[in-house]
Amino acid sequence: MITTFTRVATDDLDALIDDEELVLSLVNDLGFDSQRVQQLAGNAEAANPETLFHTLEGRWNGQGQVYSIEDQIGLLMHTVQRSTEDLSPLAQLAKAGRATNISNGHGAIRVLFPAQIDEINDSLTSLPVEVLQGKADLESLNADAIPPHNEWTQQELITAPLWQIYDGLCTFFQNAVDADEYILLAVHAE
Repeated sequence: MITTFTRVATDDLDALIDDEELVLSLVNDLGFDSQRVQQLAGNAEAANPETLFHTLEGRWNGQGQVYSIEDQIGLLMHTVQRSTEDLSPLAQLAKAGRATNISNGHGAIRVLFPAQIDEINDSLTSLPVEVLQGKADLESLNADAIPPHNEWTQQELITAPLWQIYDGLCTFFQNAVDADEYILLAVHAE
C-alpha cells in the first residue's frame, strides 16, 4: 500500500469535500507518471536505478503538492509509537484528521486541518531522522509483523527507504504549515 498526502489550499473546505470527483482526482495524482515508472522498472535487467530515482525524486523531496510515503507508513508509525512517551500527533499520522464520506476503494479519504498539520509538523521537527532511525527495533518490528516485510533483517532495517524520504516528509508538512493548507490523506494499492 502507498500512503499519499496531498496539500490543498481552499477557503471552503466543505465545498471541496462535497465535490467527490475533484477530491478523487487530487488524491489519485500520485505525484509522478505511473506508466513512466512502470516502464523504467519493468525491465529489471536494463533498468537504470539513477533514472528511476530522478523520476521519483520529486515525490520525495517534499516540495510538491503530493507527498508519497510508499509502504513505509507502518515502519514510521511503529517506530514513533515506541519512541515517544506521550501520544505524539505524529504517532497517529495514518489515522489523523477527519474521515470523509469519499473512498478511493482503499478506505476513506481523510482531511487534516491546519491546526493538526501544525502539531504534526512540530512532532516531525522534534524528531530528527537520526533519532528516529536509532529508535527502530528489529525484534519489535518482527514481533509485531510490521509491513512491508514479513520478517525484517538488519540489512532491511538499515536500508529502509523511510530514512531517505523522512526529511522530505518534514519539508512537505512545513510547506503546508507555511501556506496554511489542508492535507488530504489517502491509501492506494501498489
